[in-house]
Amino acid sequence: MGTDLGSFDITIIGAGCIGSACARHLSQLCEKKICLIGPDEPDHPRSQDTERSVYGAHYDAGRITRILDPDLVWAKLAQRSIPRYVDVEEKSNMQFYTPSGYLGVVEEGTSYIDKVKECAKLLQVEFELLDHQQLKSKFPYFSFPPSCVGIYQPSQGGYINIRQHVIAQMMIAQKQGCTLIKEIVDRVDRDDRGQFKIVTEKGNYLYSGKVILATGAFTPFKKLLPDPQKQLDIELMKETVVKLQVKDKDLQDMKSMPAVIYFTGKDARYDCYILPPIRYDDGKFYIKIGHGLTGSDKLDDHQQVIEWYRNVESDNLVEVLVKTISRLMPTFEYGSVVTDHCVSTHTPSNHVMIGEVNEGVTVLTGGCSHAAKSADEIGHLGALTALSNDWSYDIPKSEF
Repeated sequence: MGTDLGSFDITIIGAGCIGSACARHLSQLCEKKICLIGPDEPDHPRSQDTERSVYGAHYDAGRITRILDPDLVWAKLAQRSIPRYVDVEEKSNMQFYTPSGYLGVVEEGTSYIDKVKECAKLLQVEFELLDHQQLKSKFPYFSFPPSCVGIYQPSQGGYINIRQHVIAQMMIAQKQGCTLIKEIVDRVDRDDRGQFKIVTEKGNYLYSGKVILATGAFTPFKKLLPDPQKQLDIELMKETVVKLQVKDKDLQDMKSMPAVIYFTGKDARYDCYILPPIRYDDGKFYIKIGHGLTGSDKLDDHQQVIEWYRNVESDNLVEVLVKTISRLMPTFEYGSVVTDHCVSTHTPSNHVMIGEVNEGVTVLTGGCSHAAKSADEIGHLGALTALSNDWSYDIPKSEF
């Protein structure tokens, strides 16, 4: 029959970077009974899984954080999230933010730089424009093509340990009275009283007056939406990352390395982001490189998604990423190479999908490969939306 896990006013389904942030804000904003439900990260290699049906995109120690962006919405969300990192760190006693700075590098004359500069000036963000010679002087371990220029944000940029960020958010939410249930939700039903019955894969259940769905890539594959005939207009995309081990002798030379996004302007296969040396759970330091969506495949069904998460073998983009590092950092003599996969969720607006899709059901999903750095403000906005149907946020509702 399963166990009755209790009754709540609002339940957030999905305990990733957005759901955990939403739980923290919601438990701070109101005195209602709040529940956050979602599974822990697996404590064993995903390749060994045979039964698990849900994974998270936050199983990582390094995600770029920055305000500079050609999209004003994403720039605003980041500008509101980054200053809160320190408060979250202090309240959780957990350090996850490294302010190493952010560097965007593009072909000279592309519209990207102009769009970023326009956003930066609107939001009063300090930045430096660097020509090719200044790039070479300031960051000698990189070798960008002569036609490249850089836009550098020395403060309020760098990287976060998103795994630790999620844990920190959950710790604070619990301190504020939020109940955390570490189970996978299988379906959401509505009873005759208008209450939602949330049933887990173990057969346990809880009741809730409202529901927030922060379930990312797995939203289409569980019975979460009240109307099974309606599905969210989202696309799921494969993401591949490669981590290249940094030898001890090179760590000192790379200590000032910022987080980097590089656009070729010519061959999008080599568009990428690069993170500075980060210590991972095995005690080794790695430089991480990931790709833009060019060359990435879509995922259409549940089995494809879970197999992609479980398969960490090489794929067609790994060779491209390793080759890109060798071109951009020709003196970097890396050690071991580690591959990892996750899935990103994309919306037609290229912004997070936020809003009430049925009475009492708020959707909060679609990070579009941008959500980690801005998850705190996205969670805040999700909390505000669930508490009131009156949109009073200073970014138009149509953007979400």
